[in-house]
Amino acid sequence: MIFWKGWGIIGVLFPILVALLLASLGFSDENGDWFYFIGLTLSAIPVWFIGKHFNRDKDEVFTNERTGQQFKLGNRATLFFIPLQYYAIVYPILGIIPVFGSN
Repeated sequence: MIFWKGWGIIGVLFPILVALLLASLGFSDENGDWFYFIGLTLSAIPVWFIGKHFNRDKDEVFTNERTGQQFKLGNRATLFFIPLQYYAIVYPILGIIPVFGSN
């Protein structure tokens, strides 16, 4: 089960779309383990910028009239409870593991 909030599903869709794009250009798993590194690194770029855009801090502060509690409203994009932009760091690391892990 995949948990996301807001536009966090982009963290799953972009690697799939980039893999399909690379496969249509002739890259495949037969080209070696670099396919995973290139695909995940290329998908990390838009994930970073989209995550930063959706998770930016907003200056809008609202106050609950009954309790007096203040809170900020904003778009939160998370995947597995982690902000989306942090997957731009995780994806290249996951992509490089097969390169060094194979003989």
